[in-house]
Amino acid sequence: MITVALPLPPRKQLEQRYTEHQDSYDKLLHELQRRLRTALAAHDLKATIKYRVKSFNSYYQKLIQIVTRAGQQAGVVTVTDVMALRIVCPFLEDVARAERVIREIFEIHDVERKGSEFTIREFGYESTHCLLRVPQDLCESFHVGSSMECEVQLRTILQDAWAEVEHELVYKSDFSPFDESIRRKLAALNANLSLSDITFQEIREYQRKLSAELKRRRAGFWDSLYETVGSTDAVNGSIPFLDSKLQLESADLGISVPLDLSSAAAAWEPGGSLDSQLLAALKAHNAGDYGRAKEIYTRILEAQPRPAVQAVVYIHRGMAQFAEGSYRAALEDFTAALERDERNCRAHFYRGTVYRVLGDVVQAGAEFARCLSVDPYCIDCLYQRSAMRLQHNDLDGALEDCRAALAVEPESEMLARLLAAINERRAYGGARE
Repeated sequence: MITVALPLPPRKQLEQRYTEHQDSYDKLLHELQRRLRTALAAHDLKATIKYRVKSFNSYYQKLIQIVTRAGQQAGVVTVTDVMALRIVCPFLEDVARAERVIREIFEIHDVERKGSEFTIREFGYESTHCLLRVPQDLCESFHVGSSMECEVQLRTILQDAWAEVEHELVYKSDFSPFDESIRRKLAALNANLSLSDITFQEIREYQRKLSAELKRRRAGFWDSLYETVGSTDAVNGSIPFLDSKLQLESADLGISVPLDLSSAAAAWEPGGSLDSQLLAALKAHNAGDYGRAKEIYTRILEAQPRPAVQAVVYIHRGMAQFAEGSYRAALEDFTAALERDERNCRAHFYRGTVYRVLGDVVQAGAEFARCLSVDPYCIDCLYQRSAMRLQHNDLDGALEDCRAALAVEPESEMLARLLAAINERRAYGGARE
């Protein structure tokens, strides 16, 4: 923020005064964006930060515009955006979160929400502009006076793209479009970008719900497995809960391609899309209503989605079969998944798990080996095979698998407990009670 008394001094005099401080403005702004970047990262906000100090020409033109609009002959004029930061976020909700972070650590002097004046029938440029008071310690460190402000703009990626293009086409051109068809096209483009922002946000919220259900379903699977083959004696090869951080949910599902979000507008409509049906099935699955879950999974399969999606749904249905204790039916579903996606390592892993429950150690070992041939870093599989080998006194094999898993997740308490159990058995010469 720079205040100039009217009437305006000669341009040369203003330029000399401005140039004397421009380097300090640059350094101050760099430090300010660094603090802001650190604060956003602490709140897990992934944003791009752009920043600039006005050139003297831009600053002088802004002064002239302000004076011309106000028609002032005396008094003072103030330019508030000499320093400016722009925070560009992927999603609409991130813009609101970023604004809250700024308010937590800085004093906000003013907020302008551009585009808020439009009705539901109108579209236009949208952006949130905050006038941030520069912390006193920065003003003192860079010798720029005791009262400086910085404009902070918050936008989504699409809002930023529109603003950049609109600036080039309209504001920096010699004339604005007079042709109504051109103006309509610009309005339509802006409407499409606004709708895309809303759609991206809705898809993100849908995926968040799906992820929550997947986590519950995964915990339920390990519950069932622990009840079936677990024991209280770690040396005898118990299977406790796996660390929730070991595998990404997408890997847990065996998803090698994104789910079908091509019908994005319908993805959250009840019963309408593949995705909404999958979410309904997962909710029933997690609630213990396995019959309802299997019914929906079957309905999805009957619609003949592409093979990669069928493989995912067969895995889900197989897990519901497993939870019911229908192990042979679970095997059939996991096999069907592999017929549609032969490199689906999770299907191999779940088949191996079922074989282990059924006491078929040879088949279980073969499936675990196939899983690891596709993904040698599948910790769930390394853990299961190590526990199985420990249970059957193959201590060298158990140790090899456990060490391989620890190489990927050295901080895992679960793997540390398994290693301790293996070493305890080795200390007793492999004897079992």
